[in-house]
Amino acid sequence: MENFSSVMKPENYPKLNCLDTYLRLEDAVLNRQPFSLIRLGDGEGALMGYPDITDRAAINRSFKVWFGQQVINDEDANQIASLIRQAVVGADIVGLPRQKQVEKHPYYQAVYRSISHYNLKSETQYYTDSAVHRYLQFTLLFRKLLKNQEFVGLITPRRIASKLAEEFNIGRVEHISIKGEAKFQGDEIASHFPDTFNRLVESIAPPYRGAVYLVGAGGLGKVYCNVIKQRGGVAVDIGALFDAWSNVRSRLIHPSHSMDRYKEIPSITAKQACDRFNSLCDHFDIDTERLDISHYSSLTDGSW
Repeated sequence: MENFSSVMKPENYPKLNCLDTYLRLEDAVLNRQPFSLIRLGDGEGALMGYPDITDRAAINRSFKVWFGQQVINDEDANQIASLIRQAVVGADIVGLPRQKQVEKHPYYQAVYRSISHYNLKSETQYYTDSAVHRYLQFTLLFRKLLKNQEFVGLITPRRIASKLAEEFNIGRVEHISIKGEAKFQGDEIASHFPDTFNRLVESIAPPYRGAVYLVGAGGLGKVYCNVIKQRGGVAVDIGALFDAWSNVRSRLIHPSHSMDRYKEIPSITAKQACDRFNSLCDHFDIDTERLDISHYSSLTDGSW
């Protein structure tokens, strides 16, 4: 097995900070360039590494979180693992675990081990933190990304389409409903895998090149992001942020993650956004790069 200290060398995975990540995403939307931003955590790490790095017990842990007591056979497990690896290769920006997470659990380590072992790097892709969805919320950049969009697609268990349409003045929001993870399933009755999954892989159809999709669908969400990009859309994996926006207390329970912040802060300058980001990262003790607005002359006088 690879020496982990060598696999984890920071220079192997230079990370974009929050603003640089956003600017690449915004550029894809403005230029209607197919794009995928995915995030990898311990659940994905277990699947990415199967069967060479992780074992059946590891992936059963992930499946239990995502699908409850449903039994996933070996053939399907191998298929899901392979599809997640393909989604990593196909992504333009890949969110990776932070150092504190890597030190916390071996399945976070498995993300890096799997990228190295299966040669999942792409010469054209970039890396960022897997918490980038939180960072975009800290800076209220989802408003800048989504406001006045003609169309936004959602893949999530949460019924939040009308709220997003109203808050960001979106012309049409299409909600593709799925069953949520075992402890927070939502209203959908049909099992997520395999029936809903297979149907969505066949039917996802961005209405135009560059159409934006927000995806919160566990490990299978990475696969959906890859499909969306392949069909011309721009996919952003925001995971459990959908829960926070819907007041479902699954993970992101701090008030800063609420949709209410957009009403309470109807406009924010770039400097204020950076200051807010830095303050919240300090509050949560997040080991990520702090922002300095002086490095972004094009945004210095901007607001959203």
